[in-house]
Amino acid sequence: MKSAKLSGLDKTAILLYALGPEASVPIVRDLNNETLIQLGQRMSDLGKIEAETLHTVVQEYLDMHHSDDPLLRSSRKDVLSLLKCAVDEERRTQIMAGLDAPRKLSIWEKLSRLKPEMIKPYVENEHPQTVALILGNIESSVASRIIALLPEDMQMSVVVRMSKIETVPSDLVRDIEETLEEELSGMEGSSGLSFDGMVNVVEILKKLDKSVAKPILERLQEKDEELFQQVDRLLLVFEDLNELSDRDIQSILKHISSDDLVKALKGASDEIADGFFGNMSKRAAEIMREDMEVMGPLKLADVEESQQNILKTVRKLDDEGAITLGGNEEMV
Repeated sequence: MKSAKLSGLDKTAILLYALGPEASVPIVRDLNNETLIQLGQRMSDLGKIEAETLHTVVQEYLDMHHSDDPLLRSSRKDVLSLLKCAVDEERRTQIMAGLDAPRKLSIWEKLSRLKPEMIKPYVENEHPQTVALILGNIESSVASRIIALLPEDMQMSVVVRMSKIETVPSDLVRDIEETLEEELSGMEGSSGLSFDGMVNVVEILKKLDKSVAKPILERLQEKDEELFQQVDRLLLVFEDLNELSDRDIQSILKHISSDDLVKALKGASDEIADGFFGNMSKRAAEIMREDMEVMGPLKLADVEESQQNILKTVRKLDDEGAITLGGNEEMV
């Protein structure tokens, strides 16, 4: 069959053929008998389907369902709907239990959430090649700020080695991960709580509904301001803004200063910067990029101050319901 004169019934039959039996179930299960009979007869009569025809029909379907609406996003409800169609109830319960369990952060994710000043003592006495391997595995925004804290002669050596890294033996990476895990497990904040302990607390708080987590944080702040500050800084870091929708980013842009944003993006990853630039007018993005280039290097403290200013605004907007930072959604 060629694509010259395809009816709507033809296209539907071809699309169901392309999707296959399992994927087609959610589409056809609610159709009435008369429609299913028509589709069945048409699918039986399709004969040979040209590759070009198949591609045209699938592409037309994708184009029809394309949307720039920033509110279109998948959620846990979609996961549950998928599992209901795909697996039995016992397996579904086991899988959902696994999804609900706090996710264990990798050593690289843990390092990416630490202040650069906390990581520096662990890397400054290592061989430049080891430092290059470590920094190459963490967030680029954090890695760049750590490099800025290293002695000048070591900075060049590390950067050169990072540029030449291609493949690294898995056993070497594993040794570095184990060593870092061991050292981090003994790290304590000023409150006396281990870093791993703080990470666990943060991950649990993130899984809680906001109506439960917020009172806990408020009581923690009243009881132990120092511990609250440590947990709060891990609870939301600047790179987390990468998970926000375009609509949320646009809301944030209306409430922060250009000066803070320029400084904050100087210490952020390209992905974060692109997320903000992509939600500005082309001209505004060009001006901000130019401002960042002209500004030159900034002190780490200035970058962190601007990022914290923006994060305070983000928290406020989240509290007001103007944006959505995350947290559990009710399952129905």
